[in-house]
Amino acid sequence: MTSLYSRSLSRMLAIVVGLSVALPAGLAGANFTPPSNLGRPGNREGAATRGACKVQASETEPDLTAIVPVSNIGLTTATRPTLYWYLPSNNYQEIQFSLYQTKEDNTEALIYDTQLPLAGRPRLDSLTLDGKVAPLIEGVDYRWVVSLICNPNDPDPSQVRYVEGWVRRVTASPGLSESLKAATPLQQFEILAENGLWYDALTTLVEFQQKQPTSSEAAAKWSELMNAQSVRLNRLSQQPQATGG
Repeated sequence: MTSLYSRSLSRMLAIVVGLSVALPAGLAGANFTPPSNLGRPGNREGAATRGACKVQASETEPDLTAIVPVSNIGLTTATRPTLYWYLPSNNYQEIQFSLYQTKEDNTEALIYDTQLPLAGRPRLDSLTLDGKVAPLIEGVDYRWVVSLICNPNDPDPSQVRYVEGWVRRVTASPGLSESLKAATPLQQFEILAENGLWYDALTTLVEFQQKQPTSSEAAAKWSELMNAQSVRLNRLSQQPQATGG
């Protein structure tokens, strides 16, 4: 599986376009508004563990955090989206990424699992699903888990710090696709955000931030997004910079 190191993210506005699933009316400023009937139980922020490995978080720096809305689930039109998390200073040895598919009887099946070294990874980290993972099925919920492993040779779960989020693939309407073709990158972000497409919007902003790393507009939108009522990742309101690669 190929990992994609996030270089940095950005923020939000609004424009209206149709999507082939029922989505609510859009954004106020950067207030991302997901569908009201969309939600999953989750664990967006890592909890303390016992043992030798620690996270050097503080009141201003967040813990290990899955970058998903309060609802814990985000929509995408991508068959293999990019998933994002914040990685604080720590002395763990390894990242484990796991992807589970929800079945019709609400049980889960592990469909992908990989281990990645922690050395050199950026604060704003991510992983793009690649050809080793089957394309996401429309309308099916997938749970993704990022775990910090203290000692790969020690299976003690009390020393594992983890976060999780959910992703569901939907189909974009022809009108949405046409609007995106005619839009600038920031306009594309606004359109995607307005239509509740969380992962698509974040990926668009990451790519914009790569090309415009000093954009004050992008930095302001990121802060607004993280502080939005439907997101509430306030400790990420100061945009982290990628330090690894």
